[in-house]
Amino acid sequence: MKRKIVWLVVSCLMVAALVLASCAPAVVEEEEEKEGEEVVEEEVAPVVKEPQYGGTLTVVRYTEPMTWDPANIDWQHNDIAAPYAETLLVGDLQKGPRGTNEWAFHAQSFVPPHIQKGQLVESWEFTDSKTLTFKVRQGVYWQDKPGVMDARELTADDLVYHFTRQLEAPKEYLLKPFVDHFSAPDKYTFVVHLKGFHANWAYRLGWGYFCVVASTPEFVAAGPADWRNAVGTGPFMLADYVAGSSVTYEKNPNYWGTTVINGKEYKVPFVDKLVRPIILDESTRLAALRTAKVDYDYAVSWKYKESLEETNPELNRFRWLSSSPLSLALRVDTPPLDDQSVRYALSMAIDREAMNEALLGGEGEMLEFPFASYWGEQYYTPIEKLPEATQEQFEYNPERAKQFLTEAGYPDGFKLEIVYTSTGTTSGDYCSMIADFWSKIGVEAELKPLEYAAYYGTMVARRYKDAYLLTKDPGNPLSTMRGLGGTGERWNVSMHTDAWFDETLTNVFSETDDTKVAEITKEMNVYLLGTCSTIQLPTGYVYMYSWPWVKNWYGEVFVAAYTGSPIYASIWIDQDLREEMTGRR
Repeated sequence: MKRKIVWLVVSCLMVAALVLASCAPAVVEEEEEKEGEEVVEEEVAPVVKEPQYGGTLTVVRYTEPMTWDPANIDWQHNDIAAPYAETLLVGDLQKGPRGTNEWAFHAQSFVPPHIQKGQLVESWEFTDSKTLTFKVRQGVYWQDKPGVMDARELTADDLVYHFTRQLEAPKEYLLKPFVDHFSAPDKYTFVVHLKGFHANWAYRLGWGYFCVVASTPEFVAAGPADWRNAVGTGPFMLADYVAGSSVTYEKNPNYWGTTVINGKEYKVPFVDKLVRPIILDESTRLAALRTAKVDYDYAVSWKYKESLEETNPELNRFRWLSSSPLSLALRVDTPPLDDQSVRYALSMAIDREAMNEALLGGEGEMLEFPFASYWGEQYYTPIEKLPEATQEQFEYNPERAKQFLTEAGYPDGFKLEIVYTSTGTTSGDYCSMIADFWSKIGVEAELKPLEYAAYYGTMVARRYKDAYLLTKDPGNPLSTMRGLGGTGERWNVSMHTDAWFDETLTNVFSETDDTKVAEITKEMNVYLLGTCSTIQLPTGYVYMYSWPWVKNWYGEVFVAAYTGSPIYASIWIDQDLREEMTGRR
């Protein structure tokens, strides 16, 4: 009897609700007819969907994979391996735009200390200056790979094997300077025995290039050169690779990770499949985005912004500063470029604003290298806060530049050569403009374009005569200062050498206080800018576009060095919306 009464009450309430709902429009119309009264429509909060599992996420890939073996020490390995393998540390996405907004996750190879969290490890500590101890995360499993290995739990012994193999690799150069050996006192304790403390240990061991843990004895025995043998602990498993076409990953059903959305924890990955089509041609990539053949593209030129707004206004858009800013390294070890006033003259002769308008759509930033502005004021110094003498090199002042050259003994100018890469970049456009600017102060520039392999080889062998157009990721504060300014370093293309700089560099690598490391490297960056050994050029923005059905993505690009896997894993696809907009799920 009680049940019948309850149903009767519920039925009456439902009928009443329907009657009221059907009357609502009439009430609004009647109120609108009342002259002189303002009608305020109540805003209705949009319905927030629960994340969905299933579907395929398709994200464009710009290059062919170069290796499947982490011991080959190739910087691109992180990108290809990260979906199926992981690092000891990673950036915490909840500290980005989806959470506390402390970090944008746009830096290709910088994760500040306060943004880092454990991935394959739960915690870490220095028990002394030469002993770094990690607690391995329990419940993390190697994927089952038929013909290679059975699924089994990741242990400290696995980390010892992987990192020892990395340390002994012929091309390895980041671990050898400060790591002695590794040990595993128990199943979940991984110990790194150091030759001495190194302030950049997290980059070199935890989340940087060559840090993806993807070596097991089974993998090596099966053949590390074959993609079919690749194995890891990540959210996806490598399923297929077709050279020149695509790389395909499938969901790892035994993955340990989770993500938090609106305060609720979910197992990841959401999608069943991650596809990375390899599209080298820019126009083909753009067509794939326009026609929804890809769900998002994270590096679209500013040139297409207006046309995409016209043809595809429904796309979501984010932008971020290019991760490969251009700068012109000048050989300071040979005349006339060994004279700082000559280098200042060359810098002041460049009209950066004109370059910005012509090559970057007027959106470029004037100083984003060696340090990037999005690193924050803890590290970055803007032009207006540099010493006055250093600021001068950024001013377009050809008259002053001519005066500098005359005072340096070059009233009629001189000739020099600029080496740059002609492979898939706008470097030639930059160099042509620079040559035109310099011609106005009597400097004749001979442009020497090289295919990338020859361009890079020329840098390593120091076969360039005068100037080298450098395209390089800003890196992180310590690696950038070492690489660009340290005597004898590979990326010290300008051949800069300075006793104070080298001594400071040595000391900062021994500094244990992260705040002091930031202060010292900031000072070193300002000092290096003052030498004008490298002329800084405007850095442009690139755009990211996604279709509306791509959910839980906020424009993040990298959570570790050239690694976006946790981002892919936390994205879910609104399959109903995709079907509504494209006719396919």
